[in-house]
Amino acid sequence: MSLQEKYQSLIDLANSSGISGLNITEGEGFIRIEGAAPSAEAKQALWDKYGELDPDYRSGDLVMEITAPEAAANTYTVQSGDNLSKIGSKYGVSWQKIFEANRDKLNDPDKIYPGQELTIPSE
Repeated sequence: MSLQEKYQSLIDLANSSGISGLNITEGEGFIRIEGAAPSAEAKQALWDKYGELDPDYRSGDLVMEITAPEAAANTYTVQSGDNLSKIGSKYGVSWQKIFEANRDKLNDPDKIYPGQELTIPSE
C-alpha cells in the first residue's frame, strides 16, 4: 500500500475542509501535507483524523504542516471587585499572561480599575 493510499482519508478531509494552498508530496518513505486551514477547528479535524490512522503517532511517515488563523483575543471590561486572578480563572488564563498582554495599560498587576478594557489572550 502506498502512503497516498494509507492517508487517502486524511487527504480527502483536507480537500473537503477548504485547505488553501494544499500541497501533497510523496518523498522517500514519507508523505508531506501542507496548506492553510480556514479555522483552528478544521486544522484540529485533520489532526484528529491522523490520530485515527496512526493512534500512537509513531509511523513517522507523515509530515503535516497545516497553519490556521490564530484565535482572536477576548476583551474584558473590569468590574468592581475584579482582580487579574479572578478574570483569568473565568477565561482559563493565568493572571501573568493577562498582565503581559496589557503591559501598555497596566503598570502594576494589583491595580486595575472598573471600566478598564483588558485584552484576554487566548492562551
